[in-house]
Order: sequence, then structure tokens, then C-alpha cells
Amino acid sequence: MYEMKVGLASGGGGHVWHVVSPHGDSSLCGTDLSAVRAKPTHDTDRHCAPCMVRLQELLDAQKQ
Repeated sequence: MYEMKVGLASGGGGHVWHVVSPHGDSSLCGTDLSAVRAKPTHDTDRHCAPCMVRLQELLDAQKQ
């Protein structure tokens, strides 16, 4: 099961929700989330677009 974790956007900027594979510290877009731990005060409704695209590709591949 994939998890969602808040971290900095891969291109810099604000915080976004990243998709993380089970038991991983890297997001699907390759951002290392172990180095920068988000604090509970880091709240966002933005999602990492590259993570979401990669997740959709993985889910589509499972359907086939």
C-alpha cells in the first residue's frame, strides 16, 4: 500500500503531498523524504504532480 507524506516540492518551493512506496523514504518522484521531515504545522492541500502521474502509471500497469 502506498502512503502519502508531506515534503518539499521536488523543484523547490512549498510543501506538497508525495506518494511513497511501502517502507520507503523516497517518493515516487525520487524526492528523499528522510532528510527533511515535515512537521505537523506543515499542512497543505497540494499534491506532487510527478508522484501522482507515476502512481497512475503503476495502477494502470496492475490492471493489465
